Amino acid sequence: MTKQDPMSTGKHFSDAGLELIEHAVRDISFGSLTLVVQDSKVIQIEKLEKIRICEHPPKTSGKTTVKAADGAALRTRILQSVSGMEYGKVAIQIQSGQIMQVERTEKYRVGKFTGLHGEGI
Repeated sequence: MTKQDPMSTGKHFSDAGLELIEHAVRDISFGSLTLVVQDSKVIQIEKLEKIRICEHPPKTSGKTTVKAADGAALRTRILQSVSGMEYGKVAIQIQSGQIMQVERTEKYRVGKFTGLHGEGI
């Protein structure tokens, strides 16, 4: 039995899934990437790219440059964001080719509630 790194991909998604997320982040200048988690697994990636029309285009090519160290930090941050989540979303906000915010929204599934006299709510 091999020892696993605590920040390994674990049950949420594979290395290929992480590479797909990194590639999507690199391709967005303005917009967001949303990871949808269901049953403790990332089941969907939503990519929203915004095109800014302005007088002064960005000086860079507009694409995020994720270096090896930055890629590792991005993977670590994504894994931390989905860690322990059973249902919910993780939204990665990107502006000018840079990750500006990571937002985690967790949902909880609950059983049926019953009132004082046994009826449902």
